[in-house]
Amino acid sequence: MSIHVRGDSVPEEIADMGDATFTTKAVFGNSSSLMIATRPAGYHSRPHRHDCEQLNWLRDGELWVFVEDRAFHLRAGDFLRIPAGRIHWSWNKADLPCTLLEVHTPGLQDDPLIKRFAVGLHDPGETPEFLGSPVNEFLAPDDPFDASIAERRAG
Repeated sequence: MSIHVRGDSVPEEIADMGDATFTTKAVFGNSSSLMIATRPAGYHSRPHRHDCEQLNWLRDGELWVFVEDRAFHLRAGDFLRIPAGRIHWSWNKADLPCTLLEVHTPGLQDDPLIKRFAVGLHDPGETPEFLGSPVNEFLAPDDPFDASIAERRAG
């Protein structure tokens, strides 16, 4: 590839979160990955964590994002940081899809959700120098974490 690619050469694919899916494009460099994720109306992911910081910007629509026992109602233009290792999940309670830009550091390019289609932005002959390869870790169904505590704040 190259450190520059045209947008139409980055495939838009389905990321399968187990009981929810969304469409996304994903690219990565040495230190970070970037996802442009469109979540359909009604989308509700399972609580999960990963060993990377996540920076979010909601391009359009609305989205509730939960970080442990806190609830954040994002509207178009809002930003949110999810610290590494924190349990989090999202819920699109609106009737329309929303588009969220997510930056993960270190990048999630080796996560099974995006590994098969994420595009590396590296010059030919460049040896990537990755910081690590975190992956999403979904909570087990019998985990004592109670998502309903935060979701009650979602109005």
